[in-house]
Amino acid sequence: MKDVLGLENNYTGERRAQVDRRAKSDRQMLRAAISLIAAHGSKNVSMAQIGMAAGYSRGLPSERFGTKLRLLEAVVSTTEAWFEKRLQSVLEGKIGLDALSARIIAHMESVRDSSEAAIALYQLIVEATGTVAELKPRITELNQSYANGMMIHLEEARAKGELKEGIDIDRHALSIVSAMHGLAIQALIRDDVGSLGPDVRYIATIFISTIAKDSENIEAIFKSIHKGAVE
Repeated sequence: MKDVLGLENNYTGERRAQVDRRAKSDRQMLRAAISLIAAHGSKNVSMAQIGMAAGYSRGLPSERFGTKLRLLEAVVSTTEAWFEKRLQSVLEGKIGLDALSARIIAHMESVRDSSEAAIALYQLIVEATGTVAELKPRITELNQSYANGMMIHLEEARAKGELKEGIDIDRHALSIVSAMHGLAIQALIRDDVGSLGPDVRYIATIFISTIAKDSENIEAIFKSIHKGAVE
């Protein structure tokens, strides 16, 4: 782009480089925060430590995120966005019970494939119930988003005639999310996230069996669930 004197104006390029540098430093600080929270819990990690662990100044996290709460919320949002992006390809072309089983498996395989981020997230979930109570609204929102995802597929399944009569969709979605949290925490405690592949497929089979109306399509869903169970 040229200015009024016909000279090349490099403002746009410089501005873009500045934006890119800022985005890169923010990502590195969030990665550092995830690593430190996974190892020590958020209460034992300072903003200054996060800045230095990311390779920047002690004060940069405060400059960018303002408060520690906002940084912790950004950590939650980062893990959620990563999962949602992964989920898009997993759910492509699927609806109803087929999509429900795929979503359940995707949740746990995300924990398996990114265990440090999962540990950090579960640290924050636990802390939000007590020591970091101000984070509770964001964690509640996250948990509800997980349940909402399950409810979407349950509603699709009902519309397709795949569900038994009288299934309480809200309660069933909450039960699925609760089972996933328990399964993930147990695997993390045992330091055995590799088991989440076959374990979650077992759980998915139980949940689908409980609500499926008939067996016409259920065998195909079960085959899809157990495909790749040994990984």
